[in-house]
Amino acid sequence: MISRRTLALVGIGTAAGLFSGLFGVGGGTVMVPLLVLVMGLDERRATSVSLGAIVVIAAAAVLAQGAYGQVRVVEGLLVGVPAIGGVLLGTALQQRIPARRVSSMFALLLLAVAVSMVVGVEPEPTDDVSRDAAHVAIAAAVGVAAGVAAGLLGIGGGALFVPALVLALGLSHVQAEATSLLAIVPVSLVGAWRQHRYGNLDVRMAATIGVVAIPGSLAGVVLVNNLPSRVVQIAFAGFLVFVASRLWRRGRSRPA
Repeated sequence: MISRRTLALVGIGTAAGLFSGLFGVGGGTVMVPLLVLVMGLDERRATSVSLGAIVVIAAAAVLAQGAYGQVRVVEGLLVGVPAIGGVLLGTALQQRIPARRVSSMFALLLLAVAVSMVVGVEPEPTDDVSRDAAHVAIAAAVGVAAGVAAGLLGIGGGALFVPALVLALGLSHVQAEATSLLAIVPVSLVGAWRQHRYGNLDVRMAATIGVVAIPGSLAGVVLVNNLPSRVVQIAFAGFLVFVASRLWRRGRSRPA
């Protein structure tokens, strides 16, 4: 008989994969709470396993998005390379301060981003994206912030990558989600490596969740490429509100 632990890991992986493919994120916002509540992991181990699983999940999703021609490599590097420095900082900070101290502030930021995504107008898809110094600087700064959040909270950073790619660099929403997945792969890989060095990462559990998440991730990619762009944009804003509510509750659940 299949154990409850195995069924729980399959359920967590499937949910994380679907979120990843559909919204261009790593799925950590689903994994971390479930790993804590269902699997009984402490917060550091949960965020570490999440980062490890995200490597596999995001890699599968970005390959699928590449088949649709949605991935923009240069823009992915513009946000992803600065994020690597951010995730190193975030994982180091996590060993010294409780992640829930920053959860409430991050929740407020995501709410503001969600509002801007709903009321804003998505640019038309074009090869002439914004790459002037100001826009590149904004994208890089958001990349660093996304990396810090990834290291602290065990998420991929897509909740910040996607708005930066849309609002700062002018990508369409689906292109931004696909490109976000590309940026997430090295960020989560570096974060998982650092957590492994700290002794927090359960490699077997992370690999298991990552592998079982692949079908859900591919399904999410297919779905997002067949939905109207505005529907995807509003759904992503709703996802940000969901994430913000989870982080707010996490930050206020008990004193740091």
